[in-house]
Amino acid sequence: MPLSDAARRLLAGLGSQPPGTTPAPEPEPDPDADRTGYRARAKAEEERFLRAVDPEYWLAFCFRGPGDPAAFAAALGVTMDDRRYVPGPVLEAATAAVRTDTSPAARVRQMLTARSTRDADITGQLAAKPAPDPLASLRDTQTGIEAASLAEFAVILAALTADPEPDPASIYDSPHWLLAYWADRAGKDAYLARTGLEVLGDKYLDGHQAARILGIKLKGG
Repeated sequence: MPLSDAARRLLAGLGSQPPGTTPAPEPEPDPDADRTGYRARAKAEEERFLRAVDPEYWLAFCFRGPGDPAAFAAALGVTMDDRRYVPGPVLEAATAAVRTDTSPAARVRQMLTARSTRDADITGQLAAKPAPDPLASLRDTQTGIEAASLAEFAVILAALTADPEPDPASIYDSPHWLLAYWADRAGKDAYLARTGLEVLGDKYLDGHQAARILGIKLKGG
């Protein structure tokens, strides 16, 4: 029995196909669309993971004297918190006028200066008096391996938690430092490139050399 036009319209509205008609073909899925969406999600997840675990978002400016970090901050007009931390954007704003000469000749001079200072620092470390052996003063008066091990552990723990050397052979072992931090590695790297501080490194920087590049005069720098 043939369907009326009204019945056909009703069935079409319900999503059913009237008898005697050929269903319209389903559009074929686009495999490239699925791959593109997956790649976008994978890239976003990779960036999120990197932001969460990447430790390369900060710089430590190392100095020779206990008053140098505060003098460095004061010369730039920035304020350290009680941990000696400074937000990277604050440091960027304070040094916005710094535009280091990025010509090849200038970059080579800066790199050679930084390298010569690091070489001198390594020479100083080699010539320095070795740190005393923390176990040298330990007398073998304990009986049994447990007592001896406990005594050694106590001596080593005391050495590891002792106050740092106030005047170490290497400036990078100095307890006198200022730390600047950014939201991610890209922000830190952009700051290093703009100011020319990248010739000093990308993690621990000689604060006195950094001061010279930034146009700051520090005592003993």
